[in-house]
Amino acid sequence: MVLPNDFKKFFSNVLKSEEIPNLLLSSPSPGTGKTTVAKAIVHDLGAECLYLNASSENSIDVVRNQIAEFAQTMSFSGGMKIVILDEADGLTPQFQKALRAFIEEFQSNCRFILTCNYIAKIIPALRQGRTMCFDFNMGKYKDELIPQIVKRVEGILKFKKIEYEADVLPKLVESYFPSIRQVIATLQQYAEIHGKIDSDILSFKDVGDDLANMILEKKKLSDIRAYIEQQGMSYTDVCHVLFETFTPKCSKKANSITVLAEYEYRCGFSTDPTLQIAAMIVELFACV
Repeated sequence: MVLPNDFKKFFSNVLKSEEIPNLLLSSPSPGTGKTTVAKAIVHDLGAECLYLNASSENSIDVVRNQIAEFAQTMSFSGGMKIVILDEADGLTPQFQKALRAFIEEFQSNCRFILTCNYIAKIIPALRQGRTMCFDFNMGKYKDELIPQIVKRVEGILKFKKIEYEADVLPKLVESYFPSIRQVIATLQQYAEIHGKIDSDILSFKDVGDDLANMILEKKKLSDIRAYIEQQGMSYTDVCHVLFETFTPKCSKKANSITVLAEYEYRCGFSTDPTLQIAAMIVELFACV
């Protein structure tokens, strides 16, 4: 795993002691390694695991039936049982309240690992005290991680025998940081078309300019929302790229900065950030 040394030390100590706490792994950006870390812990501990995608399996019956039946029985091997709730920000408040009680009830033989993109949608009772939180946004570890990601990407390209320009990779990694998944996906798509990695890849998938131009041209809101979803952009991605690419081009720069700042803050507390992003785009139309 490409992780900060602080994270590696903690998870390594967990594996050595075989004493895993309940974890909440969060990041507003997808593709940063949250789910992979959860599955790696389960694998390396040899634990019995129940994996649930909480965005689709979020009814209260899932808690009462699947999770309860799994958590209340001992493992066949006598080891720890682990429930992974992926995309836990998709859980209803009712589900989360029931889960809070289950975490306490089955503490002796079952642990819970939750991953999420919008941590504000996790109730305080789960965030504070019942789980140990790790922020996978990695902003303060950027200088430490970019060389590691570049090295990993170089290893993949060499293994696949794809020719590449070494000085291009750090720029590409930085442009998509912290999403390793997006870096690899872009490299794969570009290599399949061009057969090698060269400097043109830096403008190959310029999401920021495309999104900014759609708003400047006042395209249909439905088309802009579909584009954001297609690109897999989080609300932080949208606000960041628009600040870098839309604000310099619009006529009311100060107004656009105020709108972006306000809605970026709102999204962090909203139960439906997509609604906030739609409202933000409507206000940005007035800044063109």
